[in-house]
Amino acid sequence: MRTELLLAGFGGQGVLFVGDLVTRSAMAQGLHTTYMPTYGVAMRGGTANCVVIMSDEPIGSPVMDEPDAAVILNQQSFDKFQPSLKKGGLIVTNSTLVSKDTFTRSDTLRLVMVDATKIARKITGREQAANMAALGAYLAVGGILSYDVVDATLRANLHPSKQALLEPNLETIRAGMEAAK
Repeated sequence: MRTELLLAGFGGQGVLFVGDLVTRSAMAQGLHTTYMPTYGVAMRGGTANCVVIMSDEPIGSPVMDEPDAAVILNQQSFDKFQPSLKKGGLIVTNSTLVSKDTFTRSDTLRLVMVDATKIARKITGREQAANMAALGAYLAVGGILSYDVVDATLRANLHPSKQALLEPNLETIRAGMEAAK
């Protein structure tokens, strides 16, 4: 098994944080993994994306050939990366910021849209947790990582100054999972 996951959005949306969390969770689940972040010169508001490759065998290169799945948090990234996904692949996206009308590969890709911003606002009162709702949707439909491993990984790696965000983030992930089902 080898899965190439692309995470993309604007800087400040937590794309790189989710990529790091997915990478650490995959390692905790016993998978080989690579993580390669890229971002524009202006982090907040600029482009941000990362590639996470997960495999049950060693990975020779962190370079993504053709992603199997993507978690995309904004329209610009949706338009840019939709053509590059593997036939039969999966896109999880935030319906608040991405228009379904621009989905051009409905015959070859599975699209899961969740209102990640609304979920985040309802649970945390802030839209910054939309990345967690989108991650939850990916966990529900991606079939690679288990929620329990992500929960344990977040608990083990969340900076002490961010501990107040732990339970709201976990609740937001669970709500994203429910929304995707």
